[in-house]
Amino acid sequence: MLKNTRQKQNGFSLLQLFTVIGIIAIMAAISIPALRQYQPSMKLKAEARQLASDLRYAQQLTITEQKMHYIEINSIDGRYSLVKQENPSAPLKTVNLEPGINFQAVTGFDNNRIIFNSYGAVSQAGQIILVNAQGNAYTINVKPSGYVQLAQ
Repeated sequence: MLKNTRQKQNGFSLLQLFTVIGIIAIMAAISIPALRQYQPSMKLKAEARQLASDLRYAQQLTITEQKMHYIEINSIDGRYSLVKQENPSAPLKTVNLEPGINFQAVTGFDNNRIIFNSYGAVSQAGQIILVNAQGNAYTINVKPSGYVQLAQ
């Protein structure tokens, strides 16, 4: 009777391990530059979503508290504030835009303020355009009814 002198192999060989590590390293070297190129677009989208969310939040606060709230945009400094209209009015929240993201245009609003009334509508409809250094842009449309729409 012939006996099998070969033992069962439990695990991986060193060559197999180095091969897998090499494949992972090559994939990382290819994908990291692509992700870095896509990062400014992701930051722009995140900032646009945050601004749209804060507009909806100001609208909701106005409806629930029955006191006017507004978003005031400072396009020169690259920031906006959520303000409760009282005497004296004080910002509830101030957001600075990420470096490389700016307000390209803020149109239709008096004094760059998006003011909500107790029904959730705005006093003036308008548009906010955010842009990054690569020239990509997101537009936030605020309808007369108070509907906030985000578009690329």
